[in-house]
Amino acid sequence: MSIRGISGILVTMAIGRLWKFFGSGMGMAVLVLQLMLVLVFIFYYTGYQSSDKCMQCHADGAKMSGLGYPQFVMTREQVQKESRHPNTECRDCHLGNGLSDDPASAHKGMLKLLVLDNDLNLISRKGVVDQLLPTGDDRQRNMLPRRSDGSLNDEVGTLLYQDRDPVTLGYDPEIANKTCGKSSCHPEEVKQFGLSVMGSNFRQRSMQHWTDIHGPNN
Repeated sequence: MSIRGISGILVTMAIGRLWKFFGSGMGMAVLVLQLMLVLVFIFYYTGYQSSDKCMQCHADGAKMSGLGYPQFVMTREQVQKESRHPNTECRDCHLGNGLSDDPASAHKGMLKLLVLDNDLNLISRKGVVDQLLPTGDDRQRNMLPRRSDGSLNDEVGTLLYQDRDPVTLGYDPEIANKTCGKSSCHPEEVKQFGLSVMGSNFRQRSMQHWTDIHGPNN
């Protein structure tokens, strides 16, 4: 008998035994349990990627205004339109927990805006965030913090968004890999950028002048 014939017999015997086992009461119980485990895994995995709870709060204008953050009202459609990333979830970029109803738990581990003074020292976000409402038609300046009279808040030197290391103020490859570098986003671009001079110069953003210890002409 050929090897192919022997293999066919063994496969048939194995299938027969499995059929006999799963045809029994215990076999059916095992099969149902396995199916339930697969369904639970799928449910929690897809839920883990969800940002539904983010939207329940942030898309509710009355609720956000009542909490004192009307500038943080944002619908899913608005996010996808402005970011030009359809089907992107909030936590894809901001991290945090998109399944929690509790603000402290939902915002735990979330990336946040870094506010610096004119000497590049971190200062409190409190008060500054309230001033970040878009005004005017100048796209380069309409998100700068402004006082209630419309004048620029000159106590703020610069704003660094969530992809920066809060210590060095430079590019943080770990954050990039958790957000933009995920397999469903831009993994190749993040990998290539990490190999570039700019990507490897983690302290670039913290230099204050050209001959600074972190500057290019040191």
